[in-house]
Amino acid sequence: MVEKGELELEGKGDKRSGGRRSYRTLVLDGLRIEAPAVVAVLSGPAAERDASAAEGLGADLVEVRLDLVPGDPIGVIRKVREATQLPIIATNRIAEEGGAFRGGEGERIKILAEASEWADLVDVELLAEGRGRLMEAVESPMIISYHDFEGMPSLEGTRSILAEIFDAGADIAKVALTPSTLKDCLGLLQLVHETERPLSLMGMGDLGKHLRVVAPVYGSVLTYGHIGAATAPGQIPVKALKELLDALLAEGG
Repeated sequence: MVEKGELELEGKGDKRSGGRRSYRTLVLDGLRIEAPAVVAVLSGPAAERDASAAEGLGADLVEVRLDLVPGDPIGVIRKVREATQLPIIATNRIAEEGGAFRGGEGERIKILAEASEWADLVDVELLAEGRGRLMEAVESPMIISYHDFEGMPSLEGTRSILAEIFDAGADIAKVALTPSTLKDCLGLLQLVHETERPLSLMGMGDLGKHLRVVAPVYGSVLTYGHIGAATAPGQIPVKALKELLDALLAEGG
């Protein structure tokens, strides 16, 4: 029996990923993710259309940025659910971590909780005031995230943040940082390599961009790309991200 958050280790690719090696199979409440997996971030008025195209471009999951879609965000995620069979991550990012939501925290958490009805995973920030309330209200597996668009803590500081994320009950930890040197990047790759629990690590900015492709080689379970407009500095289009990962992880390559 696979418990929530437990990883199965595998060393063979699957048909849908085009022969790309799967380093890990992550099983969360019945949701099966062959990692490393590509997440297509959906935003703007074309979110539903992009959801329909996501799998063909190489995505393994989609993320609906509820803070970046026009009109009723619940209506949008319902339409995305109808448009794709891919697993859905619901995210309503706070302004302090690069998001566009401008309402109160109670309203933001209420939207996320309602959106979880159509999502397979829910993303909430480690530092969010309403994180505990959301985690009590939803049954979906949780991605607990931390973003720094200006820089990054020391490696020990990043380890402490990661430990705090898992102590808070994350099924998957997501850490997105902005390295300023290549030595920073090497330290982050070491962190990914030594972390046994499910971690998605992203580098932001020009210097950190390559980590979106390289970190999965070292064990990062999810990497995020865009179909429409980029939603983070250094984000790579899904199609290019898929092709780069396939080239690096192809069996027999």
